Amino acid sequence: MNKTLKLATLILIATALLSGCANSLYHDYVMSGQVVSVKGDNTLLICVANTESLETGDVFNVYRTVMDKLVINEGETGYSREFVGKVRLGEKQDEHFATASVVTGEIYQHDMVEFDK
Repeated sequence: MNKTLKLATLILIATALLSGCANSLYHDYVMSGQVVSVKGDNTLLICVANTESLETGDVFNVYRTVMDKLVINEGETGYSREFVGKVRLGEKQDEHFATASVVTGEIYQHDMVEFDK
């Protein structure tokens, strides 16, 4: 009985997580991407999971992963996300890539982009 309950719980959790990927809430509130390249004129190339639901002019928050070197307690994580600015979606390149322009902040290659909705 205990094995069956564990298996059923595992299947239920896996199904819930996988169905989240097909859900529009996932694309509206969770989906994130990355800055692939930065050109000198504040033009970016960003990679997102799927450009199908995106519109030109959509605005994204941009975050950078930073390390706090002062973390000394065992088990603490020294990594956190720091808000660094916003970008506006430009032209879609294909189903995964699009151009963007910097709205605010100083954006670097490898920064994370997330929906601002």
